[in-house]
Amino acid sequence: MMDIGQRKEQFSQAYVRAVASVAGFSVTVPTVDDDSVDAVLADRSVDGIPCRPRIEFQLKCTAQDVLRRGELVYP
Repeated sequence: MMDIGQRKEQFSQAYVRAVASVAGFSVTVPTVDDDSVDAVLADRSVDGIPCRPRIEFQLKCTAQDVLRRGELVYP
């Protein structure tokens, strides 16, 4: 059985993939994490212009309540 950290990691990845697919973006996960990059969000164009924009990011997940007065607060 996975520990809580592994489960949160899997949840983060699944959530990002779901949101990206609804928006029409692809998500790739680097084989080796040398630069704290957990995933890359990419597209083929912007407004029909081929330019292949990419965003590299690190995922975080918590079981704590992080909503305060309608804002996301993460320490």
